[in-house]
Amino acid sequence: MEKTVKHRFLNNALFTALIVPLAFFVLRDTISILTELMFRSIGGEDSLLYQINDDIARLIIAGLLMLIMPIFFRGRCNFGFKGGFLKLGILLSLPELIVPLWNLLQIKVYDSPLVAGTTAVIAAIFHGIGPGVSEEVFCRGFTVSNLMRIWKDKPNRILCCMLVSGAAFGLLHAVNVIVTGDVFAALIQVIYTTAIGMFSGAVFLRSRSIWGVILMHSLTDISAFIAVFESNTTGMDIVFCVVGSLLFIALALYLIRPAKRSEIDALWEDGWDFGAEDGKTRAGAKAAAIISAVLIVAFAASIGVMLYQSKMGYDIPMFPAEQKEIDKDVQYKLSDDKTKLTILLPYVGGETYDLENSDSESLALDDCRENGDTYIFEFSHKGTGTENVKLTFSKTLGDMPVAIEDYTVTVSFNADGTISSVGG
Repeated sequence: MEKTVKHRFLNNALFTALIVPLAFFVLRDTISILTELMFRSIGGEDSLLYQINDDIARLIIAGLLMLIMPIFFRGRCNFGFKGGFLKLGILLSLPELIVPLWNLLQIKVYDSPLVAGTTAVIAAIFHGIGPGVSEEVFCRGFTVSNLMRIWKDKPNRILCCMLVSGAAFGLLHAVNVIVTGDVFAALIQVIYTTAIGMFSGAVFLRSRSIWGVILMHSLTDISAFIAVFESNTTGMDIVFCVVGSLLFIALALYLIRPAKRSEIDALWEDGWDFGAEDGKTRAGAKAAAIISAVLIVAFAASIGVMLYQSKMGYDIPMFPAEQKEIDKDVQYKLSDDKTKLTILLPYVGGETYDLENSDSESLALDDCRENGDTYIFEFSHKGTGTENVKLTFSKTLGDMPVAIEDYTVTVSFNADGTISSVGG
C-alpha cells in the first residue's frame, strides 16, 4: 500500500505564521544582493532600478511562493487575488486610510521636505508597492489561508487565525531593534503592526480578497517614503500608535463578531486543500520538495552572505554590523548638524593615502590635505541614504605598489540622514 504524503511543515501553525514569513525577509536580502550588483552595472546608483532593487526582490520572492504552493496543494490554494468579495474587501479596509492621512499630516506639521525628482517619486511609489504586495501575500494570502485549513475543525479557528497571524506580523517587525538599537521604538512598532495585522487579517477573513489590504498597505508605505521624516519618535507618534492600535483591534474583533462567523465559514468552505495524496499522484509533491530544497539551500547561503556583510560593516536587517573600535591612530570630528565628517590620519611626510569609498554618492569627499603631522579628509552626507558606508584608507610610502598600512572607518546614519556613529 502506497504511503500518503505527510506535509509536516505545512501542517504546522508556527511554520506557517512565523518561519515562512521570516524566511521571506532573509531570502529577499539574498536576491537583493544579486540584483543590486546587476542594476548597478547597468545604470549606476542613480538609476531607478538600483533604487527600487529591494522592492523588486520582494516581488520576486512573493512570486516564487505563489508558484510553489499550488504544486504542494495541487493547485487548490487561493491567495485572494481572484474570487472572494473584492468590493467588500476594499470597503472594509478603508479605516486603515487614517495611517497614510496621519503621515501626510506629519509632513504638513513638521514641514518635512518631499523627495525631489521624478526618479525619487517613482521610487517612493515602488517602496510602497513592494512591501504592500509581498508582505500581504505572505502574511495574509498564505498565512491566514493555511491556518484556516490547519484549524479547520477548531471551534474558534476564525478568532485564532486573526490573533495568531496578527501577532506573528508584529513579531516580524521586532528585528528592527537590531538595526536601530532603539528598543522602545521597536516595541511601539511591534504593538502597532500587531494591531494592523489583526485588522488586515479580519478584512481578509471577511472578504477572502487580498486587494483591499494590499491597497491600504501600499498607500501607507508610499506616504511614509514620499517625504524625509525626522527619525525621533515624538509624543504624537506614541499617542497615535496607542490609540490607533486599540481602534484597529476593536475593528478587527467587530469584523469577525459571532454573528458573522457562519458567513465566514461558508466563504472559506472550499479553502486550501492538498487534494489526492495517494501514491499515484505524488509527482507534484516531489517536484515541490525539490524546489523547496533549493530554496532552503538559498536560505542557508543567504545567512552566510549576510553574516559576511555584517562583518564588512554593512547594514543587515537581521544581523547587526560589527561596530569595532576605531583605530587609535585615527581621529574624527562631526559638525554640529552631524552631516559633515572630518577624519584625521597620521602623517609624517612622503606617504600617500588611497581612499576606497563604498558609497561615494552618499558620503562625498569634499577635501583632503596634509596638515602638519596629520592628513585631513573632509566628507559630507549629500543625500538621505541610511546604509552604512565603509571607508578604507590605504597608506603607501612613495611609489610602493603595496600599502604599508590600512585604516578602516565605518560610518552609520540615522533615518533622517544625519551621522549616528563612526567606528572601525
